[in-house]
Amino acid sequence: MTQLDQVVRDIVRVEVEAAEKRILERMSYGTDRTLSFSEACDYLHMSEYTLRRLCREKRIPHRTYGADGSKNPRYLFSTATLDRWIRDQEEANYRT
Repeated sequence: MTQLDQVVRDIVRVEVEAAEKRILERMSYGTDRTLSFSEACDYLHMSEYTLRRLCREKRIPHRTYGADGSKNPRYLFSTATLDRWIRDQEEANYRT
């Protein structure tokens, strides 16, 4: 295999991966639901403490309902957005 062949294969591989990612994201929008805080804990298999900390630190996508500066805000989550966040976290674990 020549160097040119390898470059072409690498370009094709990157483009196919990007296309697969776009297709999966579009497919997940059809099944998108809004989750409450406790439902999101179950969905993510995460403790309430950990999820609340991630929300406060703005490290996980969510919507907040309640007055600004409230000590007890109501958090809502989108399943499609959480799925994308999980995939991004998994990919980040394997980057060099």
